[in-house]
Amino acid sequence: MATAPTAVIADPTPVEYEQKPIRIGCRPSALAKIQAELVCSRLEALFPASRFEISSKKIYPAGDRDKVLAFRSLSQITERGGASLWTTELEDALSDGDLDILVHSLKDVPTKLQKGCEIIPVLEREDRRDCLVVKNGLPYRSLEELPPGSVVGTGSVRRVAQMKRRFPLLVFKDVRGNIDTRLQKLDSPDLPYTALILASAGLLRLALHDRITSYLSPPVSYPAVGQGFLGAEFRSADTKVKAMVSKLEIWTDGWAVRAERALLEVLEGGCAVPVGVSSSWIGDNIASDSLAPSPGSQLLLKSVMTTPDGSEEISVETLGVITSAEEAVELGKQAATALLEKGGRAIIADLRAEIDKAAAAAQNTS
Repeated sequence: MATAPTAVIADPTPVEYEQKPIRIGCRPSALAKIQAELVCSRLEALFPASRFEISSKKIYPAGDRDKVLAFRSLSQITERGGASLWTTELEDALSDGDLDILVHSLKDVPTKLQKGCEIIPVLEREDRRDCLVVKNGLPYRSLEELPPGSVVGTGSVRRVAQMKRRFPLLVFKDVRGNIDTRLQKLDSPDLPYTALILASAGLLRLALHDRITSYLSPPVSYPAVGQGFLGAEFRSADTKVKAMVSKLEIWTDGWAVRAERALLEVLEGGCAVPVGVSSSWIGDNIASDSLAPSPGSQLLLKSVMTTPDGSEEISVETLGVITSAEEAVELGKQAATALLEKGGRAIIADLRAEIDKAAAAAQNTS
């Protein structure tokens, strides 16, 4: 007589890793929380046996603590330069084990992370373009329509450099704060702003589509490296979390942004260097839901570097057949080398000299 099969009884006690929630951290802004929720919900859908939670602990990076000092000035007093304005304190919490995943706007993340940390570009890229936002009640629909002397607010050295070159009759003034704060400053009758230039992605994620007056595409405005993209940072030693986060990378967008960041790393840049880049795939049957590129698929990088005053600009186009993330990184390095050889070294040297001079002046007055 055959023996009945023994029923398999699941162990009612979850493994220790699953008992402990995977903690996700971000900056304290409304936009950062929305972005963290996007990543959290996707992870929950992919890994229902694991627990994910967005940390309620508010961590304020230097860029959030000081909402008055201009970005370039503030970067002179931070440990690792402009880009780390938004990441250092969060990375400290990650390294200490207080958090397991950080969700960033990738354009704000330095190319050199804290030791023992890694980052992966995740989810679909939102609209990468900059956009024009005009003060409520004014009739203008484009930068070309703004009267000479109009004040345009932006916190980006890259945007100011490109816009000064293209629209020399406009005045570009620094504006700080989160998106809501910037919009309030724009619409205030007591402040001089006629318009702002912002990243479209932030407004779209906040459902503020109606505030976008017009989009600024290349060659008018080349976006920042990684603009529109989210990055998930984690401890290199946490192989479980790394495997989870890796499932969120979409190769078409992910490889393109890896190329962009490789370009920036070679330039030893950050948000203080006026570099813009536009990446696009060329080829048949390129789709984000495919597992790999079709044979012959090419990635095109169009990159520009502009002097801070807008007086000079260099641009290069770099094209290569890409079949892996590693090849995308190499293409980015090639693009950076081409920029440097075309005059980028001189621009960077002048920029560093300007920063050193300003830092010395600040030290003498302190």
